[in-house]
Amino acid sequence: MNQPLIQPRTVYHVSTGSTVMNGVDAAAAVSNHPLEWSYEPWTDEVLAKVRANIAREAEINHVPVVGALLEEPK
Repeated sequence: MNQPLIQPRTVYHVSTGSTVMNGVDAAAAVSNHPLEWSYEPWTDEVLAKVRANIAREAEINHVPVVGALLEEPK
């Protein structure tokens, strides 16, 4: 994102289409609701990319249950 945060920014809602928000609100909408808002018009490719990013973040943030990696005594 190379635009200043107070400048108007066009974002795209999955069902209602494009709208203009100030940069702060646009950044918050896209980062907090990635399956709903995008900086690019919604296409199947954009949706696939968003779903891949969500899955990647879930995998990165996954924390194993405490003790799950410990071997059981024999």
